[in-house]
Amino acid sequence: MRAVARSLAIVLLACTVAAGFEPRGLKPPRYAPEISRVGRAGAAAPAATALQNPQSAPAGNATRGKSLFDKTLRCYACHGFDGQTGNPRLVPMARTEDAFITYLRKPATPAMPAFADVPRQDLVDVYAYIRSLKVDAPAADSIPLLRDLIDRANKTAR
Repeated sequence: MRAVARSLAIVLLACTVAAGFEPRGLKPPRYAPEISRVGRAGAAAPAATALQNPQSAPAGNATRGKSLFDKTLRCYACHGFDGQTGNPRLVPMARTEDAFITYLRKPATPAMPAFADVPRQDLVDVYAYIRSLKVDAPAADSIPLLRDLIDRANKTAR
């Protein structure tokens, strides 16, 4: 049984290393501007997917933002590939574009790396990608059991 567990642990470690995952607390690789130029030949088109909040459509290119999120900046390591499974969740995006970029340049939490040397357009594209993601989870008040629990908690808090 130990041999199976050890083999599984080795396979899991190999997969995470191959995927470029870095444990929390380690600095991400230095941003490579030459990678960010890929895909800049065409005009930046806003995402065609539905937005999850009523803010105006983001100005960035969501397709390029996905590539930056997944491959270049490797945001998925902490936030998940869909922005909903990691910690903290990015979807739904509550920040404005400017607030998002300001936070990425100088984060308030030590676990979040600073992206001060990343070009603004790259961060705008990442923001457009995050805004293009649909919220998978239903609102808590649309689930009867959760709505009842929330109501009880609010009554108890009064």
